[in-house]
Amino acid sequence: MRHMKREETVAARLLHRARTIAVVGASPQQDRHSNTVVDYLKSAGYDVIPVHPAGGKIAGLPAYRRLADIAGPIDLVVIFRRPGAVPPHIEEAAAKHVEAVWLQPGCWSDDADRAAKRCGVMLVKDRCIAETHRHLSNPSGHPVKWGVHVRRRKSVYEDNRRRPDDAGYAARGGGGHVGGGGVRSVLDEKKMVKGAPSRRRGPIKPTPA
Repeated sequence: MRHMKREETVAARLLHRARTIAVVGASPQQDRHSNTVVDYLKSAGYDVIPVHPAGGKIAGLPAYRRLADIAGPIDLVVIFRRPGAVPPHIEEAAAKHVEAVWLQPGCWSDDADRAAKRCGVMLVKDRCIAETHRHLSNPSGHPVKWGVHVRRRKSVYEDNRRRPDDAGYAARGGGGHVGGGGVRSVLDEKKMVKGAPSRRRGPIKPTPA
């Protein structure tokens, strides 16, 4: 079992909870990475809202000129902009009460960090959202377990099952009728090998109390 790192866990939970994703800086040109990311997120089942100053349509979806023009709620904002243009978009995202802002590789800066802390917005940086979603959706090798790996603790369990009085249960008798034992239960090592167990020679007398 491969346990995910903290950054992977945060990204996975954001992608799991998000329904509406706004992509700021999405390009109408099909050969641009931002355009392919919009198309990928749409095919993955998200409600994708492209944001571009010129509006129009991007990957077959209507584009908005600003985040503020989007009427409904937004769960996650993905930004494709040069680092110097990112902080104002973080402030706009905070005004929309988004859960997090996702900065694509090459978009992060110290100013973006300061803007996110000032606005109280979670920031994911230097990760391609499409590649991350694809990686988490189709893990290879060992299965992925979400959360932080902790040391397993040994637990002691007590058998508190109720047994009827006539179940044939007796102390040191092998578990009674429920466990297949009772006063007539014996430990037959031949049961562990191929073939039938040895036949009992006679009834076992109960030990007097």
